[in-house]
Amino acid sequence: MSYARLRDRLSSIAEESKQIVTLPDGSVDYCYRVTGAGGDRVESPAALGRHLRAGDGETFPIELVDVRPGGQAVNAATQVHALGDDATVVGHLDHEVLADLPFETHSMGPPAAIHVFAFDGEEVLFPERSSQPPDWNVDDLTAVVDWDRIAAADALCCTNWAIYRGLTGVLDRLAESADGVPVVVDPGAIELVVDADLETLLDALARAESSIDVALSVNRTEYETVAAVAGVPGEPTTDHAEAVRSALGISAVVYHGADDAIAATPSDTISVAMLETGDPTLTLGAGDRFSGALACALARDWPWEAALSLGNACAAAFVESAETADSEALDARLRDHR
Repeated sequence: MSYARLRDRLSSIAEESKQIVTLPDGSVDYCYRVTGAGGDRVESPAALGRHLRAGDGETFPIELVDVRPGGQAVNAATQVHALGDDATVVGHLDHEVLADLPFETHSMGPPAAIHVFAFDGEEVLFPERSSQPPDWNVDDLTAVVDWDRIAAADALCCTNWAIYRGLTGVLDRLAESADGVPVVVDPGAIELVVDADLETLLDALARAESSIDVALSVNRTEYETVAAVAGVPGEPTTDHAEAVRSALGISAVVYHGADDAIAATPSDTISVAMLETGDPTLTLGAGDRFSGALACALARDWPWEAALSLGNACAAAFVESAETADSEALDARLRDHR
């Protein structure tokens, strides 16, 4: 029933658009296909591993098949814009690939370079470390956009803390100057971060909660990493998600997975099953679409069931088509769903 009710809510987004700001990353994604013996495409990372272990050749040619805009903040803003809200991305966008984004942008410098090895429905990422900004902070943000523009947004989507550690400073400043704004925090590849560093993010989330409504949006690997550092290790279930949220002391812990999405809040814990999809076309960026859609829903104070349904629908549409779905596409997709 949650998806049937979602159709009724989609039209309300166009009726009154909200201001959603995403920050601070950006990337240029170079996508490659891998071939093996006889020129056959290697269909999965596991297959490539088997070829390497078996010694089936020493050369695996790669073919550049696409160069596209990327980065969690850019992907989330793309989904916000597609749904009809006013998206603004403050990120690292100084590249021709990112020059024509169809929404408001403010650039803080060159983007990261990400090499994406694409298989059938899954991807492996190889970021160039030299392209990652090591010392980004809130001053870099306010150098290109007025702080009041950030604090006055109807919702924020803060992404990729795993690279942009200065996001803790952004959260601290929001705690001082914002009042009740929902902030979706999608922290990036935190499994690569040492526990002591991750604790600084979790502490900043708890501090910010005094003034803003923090929703930590994580996939399965990120969820289990946060849970372990929070002292309640385990897998994402409704009961366990509430234990993690309580340990963190924030408004919501939101898990987005292949089978369901879960939101644990102080008043309730909600689970919404994922929409069925056909063969996946592209998974890279689906979680970012979920977080962008979540920000749109929270900006309207939607019930959590509706918010999770919107996030799931946007993520499922992207996985199946590799296209960011607008409200019309979502309505068509949901029309026959019961």
